[in-house]
Amino acid sequence: MREDTGISEILTRSEAAAFIRVSEKTLGEMARARRIPAQKVGREWRFLRTALEAWLVGDDSGRMKAVPPDEMTIAEPVEQYSLPLSGFRDTAFSENHDRTLHRWVPWIAGFSGSFVAGVLEEVRRGGRRLRVLDPFAGVGTTLIEALKHGDEAIGFEINPYAALACKAKARAAHFDAEMLAAMLDRFEEYGEEKLSLNERAESVPPKGFASRVPFFSPTVERQVLACQDFIEQETTDWVKDLFQVAFGAVMVSFSNYSYEPSLGTRAGAGKPDIDQADVFSIVKRKLWEMHEDIGIFQRWTAKHKRTPRARVYPLSYLDHARRVKSHSIDVLITSPPYLNNYHYVRNTRPHLFWLGMVQSSSDLKTIEHKSFGQFWQTVRAGPEVTLRPNLPHLVECLEELRARNMEKGVYGGRGWANYAAVYFNDCQRFCALTKERMRPDGTVVVVIGNNILQGIEFQTDKLFAEIAEQEGFDIVALHEVRKKRTGNSIVNSSVRRGTVKQRTRLYETAVELRAA
Repeated sequence: MREDTGISEILTRSEAAAFIRVSEKTLGEMARARRIPAQKVGREWRFLRTALEAWLVGDDSGRMKAVPPDEMTIAEPVEQYSLPLSGFRDTAFSENHDRTLHRWVPWIAGFSGSFVAGVLEEVRRGGRRLRVLDPFAGVGTTLIEALKHGDEAIGFEINPYAALACKAKARAAHFDAEMLAAMLDRFEEYGEEKLSLNERAESVPPKGFASRVPFFSPTVERQVLACQDFIEQETTDWVKDLFQVAFGAVMVSFSNYSYEPSLGTRAGAGKPDIDQADVFSIVKRKLWEMHEDIGIFQRWTAKHKRTPRARVYPLSYLDHARRVKSHSIDVLITSPPYLNNYHYVRNTRPHLFWLGMVQSSSDLKTIEHKSFGQFWQTVRAGPEVTLRPNLPHLVECLEELRARNMEKGVYGGRGWANYAAVYFNDCQRFCALTKERMRPDGTVVVVIGNNILQGIEFQTDKLFAEIAEQEGFDIVALHEVRKKRTGNSIVNSSVRRGTVKQRTRLYETAVELRAA
């Protein structure tokens, strides 16, 4: 009969680490690499004492078989984690199109408000107010859901247009709805008078903005400039912000351009140019929708003892994370740019110029170079970028990528390998900065998807999880929140063309981490 030592036959991670006298971190690494007998149960590792004893004396009959190196994909070292929890809902941003405040601005990427709400519900313990951070806030989904729940929120967003929308939404609880309604009446009267008198607008098209075809037809542009005259005359900051957000939200709808799927001419999408449009009416309808949402949001936040507040920094998180006090964040929910080279800066270029947020192409380049992962266009021609995270399997994959289509120079694998290396280096920077911001046992949820470069699949979720663990996080789970996602991936070239022998499923994962 076995002597009772006070230790259960089934051991937790901490008990097993003490039993074989290694650190919990080392034990976790060994379990994930299948170098020690272990089993994942839900979010936690469990160990059989008898299996550990056999392993210690060199009997590997109970040991899990390791995966042969030639069978690994580029992210195989991180195993498949638990199935999604009830709180991890579908991330599809399209759901936001009809939701209060979220519907203000169409956005090409991001996650749904219900996904964020579900995470907050899972994380919350008792009635304590949380401090929530989104380092890539976009148009404010995380911040709005945090405020609805009565939590404090902090967001960083480097794109000036998205940051404006995020800030306007986050301050909605403090706006004067009656004052806004009066301004809308004035806006309508101004438009009727200005256009009936055929007066020339004082505003002019942005000098630094160029497009392949006129962005607005002449009659539409005349109304656009008159609309901008009204906005420029406004002296109340929050009112001016709302008008700019509303104009930015609808401006492409009466332009000669379209998002199908990225910004391009309507003619290129097989559609006729827009010669006529009632710009003032379109902008006003959007503003009335925003007015309605402000009232609803104010009723929501009035239920809390203290009106929650949010801070929005129109800055790069990677450069300015230290504006957030160390060990002060309870939960971080975010979705960084994916490894798909979607160019957020260029696809909001009309908004940035027509709203006066940039003056020249050099202003755009400044934003591009400070963006997370940068872009293929910004790093393709530079010297070879060295990967900083200690991921030998990723190094091998980047070498394979670099060797592809060498005859194409920077348009081949060499340029894409630089882009991928910069991306994963920024993942490491993000994790290091975030570890310092989080409270002990704080929760981090990062929504990220896999991608393809020059025909090679990058399981970015698993790679990101490995990097996070190297920076001191515990991996709780990888929740596959979308088994199939739409959109283009970089397959064989910069123009997303080519043939790939294998079929690769594009998915989306919520990587759940815990600050140790």
